[in-house]
Amino acid sequence: MIKLVKIEKQRYILFKVIKDDSTYFEEKTFLNSIWQSIWKYFGMKGANKVGLWLLELNLENNLGIIRCSNKTKEEIITALTFIKEIDNKRVIFSPIKTSGTIKGLKK
Repeated sequence: MIKLVKIEKQRYILFKVIKDDSTYFEEKTFLNSIWQSIWKYFGMKGANKVGLWLLELNLENNLGIIRCSNKTKEEIITALTFIKEIDNKRVIFSPIKTSGTIKGLKK
């Protein structure tokens, strides 16, 4: 039997959002800022390989989880750390842990 499609391994990145208590933004705005950061620093070729999915963004606990390709994990982490503002409000994204499963992150 011949495999026609190679399935890429996924990685999950847990990150912390450091912001003022009054700062609020939507998931769509957050995703747009990540994509802008990826395009700015890695170009369109790098953006096409990312396989980015925002699984969770909890601004009350200041935590989020992103799923990406195993090969582009470092680019996503770098893009997160390059984001300094969203909607003219200062914010810092600090990656905490990466894992091959969500269960590994939630321990």
